[in-house]
Amino acid sequence: MKKELQGGREGQIFREGNAVIRPMNSWSKEVHDFLSFLDKQGVESVPRPLKLTEASEYVSFVPGEVFNDPLPQIFFTDQMVISAAELLSIFHERGKNYIYNLTGSEKWMLKSGDKAEIMCHGDFAPYNVTIIDNKAFGIIDFDTLHPGSKMEDVAYAVYRWCLLDGGQAGEISWSEKIRKTKLFLDIYGLDEKDRVQLPWAITKRLLNLVSFMEKEASKGTPNFQKNIEDGHVKKYLTDIEQINKRKKQIISGIRNVKF
Repeated sequence: MKKELQGGREGQIFREGNAVIRPMNSWSKEVHDFLSFLDKQGVESVPRPLKLTEASEYVSFVPGEVFNDPLPQIFFTDQMVISAAELLSIFHERGKNYIYNLTGSEKWMLKSGDKAEIMCHGDFAPYNVTIIDNKAFGIIDFDTLHPGSKMEDVAYAVYRWCLLDGGQAGEISWSEKIRKTKLFLDIYGLDEKDRVQLPWAITKRLLNLVSFMEKEASKGTPNFQKNIEDGHVKKYLTDIEQINKRKKQIISGIRNVKF
């Protein structure tokens, strides 16, 4: 018996037994090939690819709870930040050699202008991570998978997990947000030369997201049209403005070397 899974795409994603059924896309085969690569390494934090049909893709169900806004208080803890950073670091490490399998003819939903260092999840945010015992456990929804730089994936992850976006984070001080950001980067293992580029990397990632959303909406894609109607683009542009205002504060707070 199929059961609809709640999330960002109403009426499109279902669970049947231990399988999750999702809409088939032009990039689904590429995603399944990558998930197969991880499965052969024994990676258990991502779905196993099951099958592709003309209309649907089938992947295994990843255990844990998934939360969307408004997020529960567990997402505001250091334990959650640490577990998310560890999960992303392991994902990047286990998947990085896949770039040597690429031919350049692959189809991806998102394209990166950065040099391919790793396989980026592309949307490593709380709504795409399963939670067990108040810790990040599994990664889901690989539609935005693509080869790119670790910095673009880390930048968006920090934006989401360390409350650099607005919304619920409005009452949290910027000094606390920056402290969480440094904690995430310390656990992930981001080096000094990349840290000083973080504000620009976040801004670049969000501007690319805005451009992509507007392009898809102009094509008539319902999900992105609704996102824009709901104020997502306006929110991203406001967040960019706030991050740009605090570039020096952010860089000073996340560096390991102080001057």
